[in-house]
Amino acid sequence: MSLADKIAILEVIARYSYTYDGRDADGFAHLFTADGIFEVVYAGGNPPELRLESRDAIYAWASQRHQKVVKDIHDRHFQSGTLFDVLTGEHAQTRTMVLITHQGAEDPVPRPVLSGVYHDRWLKTRTGWQMAQRTLHHDHQRPYLSS
Repeated sequence: MSLADKIAILEVIARYSYTYDGRDADGFAHLFTADGIFEVVYAGGNPPELRLESRDAIYAWASQRHQKVVKDIHDRHFQSGTLFDVLTGEHAQTRTMVLITHQGAEDPVPRPVLSGVYHDRWLKTRTGWQMAQRTLHHDHQRPYLSS
């Protein structure tokens, strides 16, 4: 296990929060491989409530969500406790806890809206580590994105 590879992956995880919360849909999408998958699964949910199967689809979803769903809300994705389940020279698998908060202009403090664990598959590409698949297993007993 390479310390440099671990640090590079942790940097991408941090960029995930900063690009999404900063409304940078293009930067967010480019954290994934061209055929990357992003999906969201609620507790006990099958199939996923959301499954996107390309960087272009991830970009379109993030851009739409920023413009319509969270446009007047400050999002914050707090990710911590990353475990490396697999790490080779070419691929990795990690799990990372997440707490997402929202704060509107009139809200005195941020409010937690979602918690869960990201399960990630990584590929080392010529441009560095990218997510091949990121699956959010959240703790809600019902779909989150439709609420």
